[in-house]
Amino acid sequence: MVKYHHCEKCKGIYDTEPWIGEVHTYNGICASCIDRDQGSNQVSQENIEENLLDDYVKEQAEIVQDTDEHTRSTPLEIEKNLLSSLEQKAHEVFSGKGSINVLIKEIKDDLIDKARERIEKTFQSFDVNKIDAQKTVDYAESFLSYLSEYKDFVDSVVKAIEIKPKLKIKTALDKVSKESMANLPKDVAKDMLLNRKAILKTISEKAGEWYNIYSDTRDPFELIKKLSLHPFNEIQKKLSTLPFYNSAN
Repeated sequence: MVKYHHCEKCKGIYDTEPWIGEVHTYNGICASCIDRDQGSNQVSQENIEENLLDDYVKEQAEIVQDTDEHTRSTPLEIEKNLLSSLEQKAHEVFSGKGSINVLIKEIKDDLIDKARERIEKTFQSFDVNKIDAQKTVDYAESFLSYLSEYKDFVDSVVKAIEIKPKLKIKTALDKVSKESMANLPKDVAKDMLLNRKAILKTISEKAGEWYNIYSDTRDPFELIKKLSLHPFNEIQKKLSTLPFYNSAN
């Protein structure tokens, strides 16, 4: 039988000797490794640090990846988070920190369209609750057709009050409504003009209706803030009644 001497660096066999039984030891260095060590320069401290940094980066990446796998949100959770943060997103837009058109697209793509898909998966075609759910989404979507123009309208109201601080909100609403109608471009197709007039009429009526809800608010800018957020709160309130969004899970 034989005792095998393995190089502790390359693990190759560099010597043998007779032995009782077969034994493997790893406590020496072969000639090739000795020559290689003697013929090469020592690894610089800089390279050692780079290697340590590489190892650290890899380790951190693995930790982040592992964390992401455990914390990654489901599509339903993403939709719920968007729904719950809708008021805050709208407030940021009206504060000049975001785009109203981007928010409208986000609501359309990630809430309205996703809700319709979930309705089809949640309800059987003969389920009477399916019709109510579809009406709920239709109602929420109806706000999207004029949200961009509504923001322009509210911005104009704010400017009017900034110019004349003593101007009452209701007066400012009426003033902006009349000016918006008067300033409509005349050199456009008739159908486009009529559509624009219809949107402005809707906005004016809605603003007046919502003003009546919040008219007891004393601070004019707080009142305007409530008017600004009202349609988004309505969308949020309606969609939150859908079974897949109001469930605990």
